[in-house]
Amino acid sequence: MQPDDLETVETLARVITVAACASVSAGLVTYLVRMRHRNGGLVGTSALLCVFVLALAIGTIGQMLSESTGGGIFILVEMVTAVIAFVVGIAVWPMIPRLIGQPTRQEANEANALLMEGQEANRKLIAQLSDLNRDLESRVAWRTAELETVRHRFEVALEGSDISVLELDADLVFTWVHNPPEPLTEDDILGRQPAELLLPAEAAEFMNIGRRVLAGSKAERFEISLTLGGRQRWFEGFIEPLRTDGSVGGILAAAIDISRYKEHEREMRDILRELTHRSKNLLAVVQGIARQSVEGSPEAAAFLAPFGSRLLALSAAHELLVQNGWRGIPLDEVVTRAWADVEGTMAIRVEIDGPRVLLGPDVAQNVMLGAHELVAAAAAAEQPPERVLVSWALLPDGGFRLDWRMFGTSSIKVSGFGQRLLRTVLPVVLGGEVTTLGISDAGFAYGVRGRIGPQLHLIQRPA
Repeated sequence: MQPDDLETVETLARVITVAACASVSAGLVTYLVRMRHRNGGLVGTSALLCVFVLALAIGTIGQMLSESTGGGIFILVEMVTAVIAFVVGIAVWPMIPRLIGQPTRQEANEANALLMEGQEANRKLIAQLSDLNRDLESRVAWRTAELETVRHRFEVALEGSDISVLELDADLVFTWVHNPPEPLTEDDILGRQPAELLLPAEAAEFMNIGRRVLAGSKAERFEISLTLGGRQRWFEGFIEPLRTDGSVGGILAAAIDISRYKEHEREMRDILRELTHRSKNLLAVVQGIARQSVEGSPEAAAFLAPFGSRLLALSAAHELLVQNGWRGIPLDEVVTRAWADVEGTMAIRVEIDGPRVLLGPDVAQNVMLGAHELVAAAAAAEQPPERVLVSWALLPDGGFRLDWRMFGTSSIKVSGFGQRLLRTVLPVVLGGEVTTLGISDAGFAYGVRGRIGPQLHLIQRPA
């Protein structure tokens, strides 16, 4: 190949190189322009490459011009571009680790596949959470409907009834009420304290119960009289603590209006009191008839005194029954009243020992007559007893034991009526038998056994 041909080829190669550099630079500039508002990418590296390529292009152009013209300025340009290319070649090395860290197409595809799998798993998880959410919503709706049904039943049960339910906070201020007692309304009660609605003594009693429940964290029953709308009303119910996060934050009170039952009890007491009064009058009439009947009959005169005292004992039993609402008489009250109603017994020391036992009406009247016969015998004795011990006990086998002992006497004589009453009537009404009746070296003793039942049982102490 001739020298002219070689120069032509060399010139053509340089022109192609310059065109290639211009094309690469244009592509890099386009990349830089497109990436100017985006994070990441190879912006820094691309800028350096662009400078490097432009430097190569300018250097090549400068070399071509310097050879053709021989101008020194073009040699200087070529030198500057060489320096720039060298600086770029040095500056690109810190970027090599970052370039190495860039994922390859395969790695990017694998990462994309993992992302797709994760996205699919997330879609499944979202679907499961949606199913759980629907199930939860269904359960909440069912529970809400159930609570609404219970609330409706609660309201129906209390509507028109005499039961009021009230809630108070720790300061004893009413915060909620259902079915308020007449004539009060919900607006009258909410936001107020009992002292603003009740008389001072009534409010103090109610608030004392509330404070005890708040302090002791234990429910408490109550029966209280309140004046509402100018009328006295009776309520019974309970107050229990309301707990929030383990601590007592208020109380809930349920009160039943028992005014009509109290009125009925009062009417019954009046009726029984009137009945007792008429019974006493009737007994007095019977006693008067008996007294008039024995006039002029010395043999019958001895019958009148014990007959009259037995009528008085029966009248005393009726009086005690009325005082106790005809529910019965405690045994100790029967014994005490028997000794109190017979004259000539003040000097006798009487001891009573036994649990609180309630005698039913039928048993109480017969035990009162039996006790009267024993007391009358002690009062009429030539040698009255120095000491009397009346004791009783409830036995483990469900039995009952009553012992009446008079010490320091050997002259106790029980009348024929009393003997029959003590030997036959009392064991029958008590459901047992006589264990002893008579004089011993220590004195007089009477013992009887019975059975615990509706007509004889232990009086329960209030909780």
